[in-house]
Amino acid sequence: MSSADFDPGAFRALIPSVSPSLLSDFLSSIGWELTERHEGLLEYWMAPDESDHSPHGRMLLLPLNEEMRDFERRLVESLAELAFHFNDDAPHLLERIDRLNWDTLVLRSDFIGREESMRLAEAAGILNAGMEMMRISALYTFNPHRTKWNNRSPKVSAYLDEGVRLGHTERGSFTFPIFSRIGARRDAEASFGRRVMSNLAQALERVHHWRGDGPREREDNSLFDLEIAKQLASIPHAPGGNLLSISFRWSPSRSLQADHSSDPLHFSSRSIEELKKTTRRLDTLRKIEASEIDTAGVKMKPPPPLGGWQSSMPVMHSPVSQDSVTFISGLVVSVGLDDRNRENEESPYFVVLRTDEGDVWIWVDAEDHAFALNARQNNQAVRAEGTVLPGDRKTLRGSLVRPPGITAGHDGSSD
Repeated sequence: MSSADFDPGAFRALIPSVSPSLLSDFLSSIGWELTERHEGLLEYWMAPDESDHSPHGRMLLLPLNEEMRDFERRLVESLAELAFHFNDDAPHLLERIDRLNWDTLVLRSDFIGREESMRLAEAAGILNAGMEMMRISALYTFNPHRTKWNNRSPKVSAYLDEGVRLGHTERGSFTFPIFSRIGARRDAEASFGRRVMSNLAQALERVHHWRGDGPREREDNSLFDLEIAKQLASIPHAPGGNLLSISFRWSPSRSLQADHSSDPLHFSSRSIEELKKTTRRLDTLRKIEASEIDTAGVKMKPPPPLGGWQSSMPVMHSPVSQDSVTFISGLVVSVGLDDRNRENEESPYFVVLRTDEGDVWIWVDAEDHAFALNARQNNQAVRAEGTVLPGDRKTLRGSLVRPPGITAGHDGSSD
C-alpha cells in the first residue's frame, strides 16, 4: 500500500477493534523496540533495522490517552503507518493484529499407511471432540466444583458463541486449529478464554499420563479430567491405525499462569482404546460409590434419562453436587447477602438453618431469600433439599422447599 492509497475512513473504522494496549502488545510480539514511554500519554516504537532501509528503522508514535482531543487522528495515523510498513490494506492489517488475541488448540491426525484422505466420520469426530473439550473446559473454568456438564451460564454461552473459532486447516496431514479469544491486556474479562485453554491443557497433560488403570489418586477435579478423557475416547479411528497429536500455541500478549509443555501430546489408536476402558472403569467406580451412599440412608434421586446432558435445576439455585438428595429442616437463624458471588454470576443470597445436627448454610435465589426472611420473622421452621457438603462449615447445595401456593412474600402460615 502506498501513501496515495491512504483512506482515513478505512482506518478510523478499525478503532473500536484495536485498543492502544493491543497495539502495544502487537508491536512487542513482532520485535519492535519500545524506545520511549510517557505513562498514560504515548509510546514511541522503532521497527527492527532489517524492516527498513533507513539507519534506525521506522519510528511509530502510539497514542495511549483516549481522552485526548486528537486521539483518533493520531491513532489513525499510527494504523496507516503500520499498514504501509506491512503493505496491508485496513482489513488485512486488522486481521494481522487480531491474531494476537487468540490462543490455539491444534488437533492433528496422522494416518499410518493411508492415502491422503479421511472418512468424514473421522473428521467430524475430531472436530466434535475438540468442541466438546472446549465447552467442558469453559464450564469447569466458570465453576470448578460442578458435577454436571449442561450449560446454564450466559457467560459460557457468550464465550463459546463469540470467542471460539475454527481456523483454516493447515498443511501437513489433517490439522484443525481451534482459536480461543483472550482479548487485550487491559481487559480483565478477556482472561476467561486464556483460563479455559490453560485448564484444558493441564487436564490433557494429566490424562495423557493415565495408564490402563487410570489415575491412581482421586483429585479434586477428577470429574473434569474424566469428561475430557471421554471426549478423546469418542474419536473414531481408522482400521489401519492413526495418531492424534494435540498441542497449544499461546498468544504472547498475556503471560501464562502455569507451566505448559510446548511438546505435542500423542494419542495412538491403542491409547485411545485404553482410555475407553479406563473411563468405563471410573464410571463403574462412581456408580458403586453412589450405591454405598444410598445404603447409608440417603434418599437417591432417579437417574436422569440417557441421551444428553440434562438438568432440572433453576438457573439461580445452587446446583446439586451429586446424584443424591437429602432433606433438612430448622429455624432460620440468619439471612444475608454476599456480593462476591455476583462476580461468578451466581446468587449472592444465603440463609442459615439451625438443625438438629448444627447450623447449615444454603445459597438461595431472591425469592427463597424473601421466603426465609418471612419465616424467620414468624419463627417458623423451613425445609430444604439438596446435598450437604463436607467441611468445617456445613453447606447445603440445593434449595428451599416452599409449600404449594406459598409465594415468596407470603408469611408462611397455612390457609
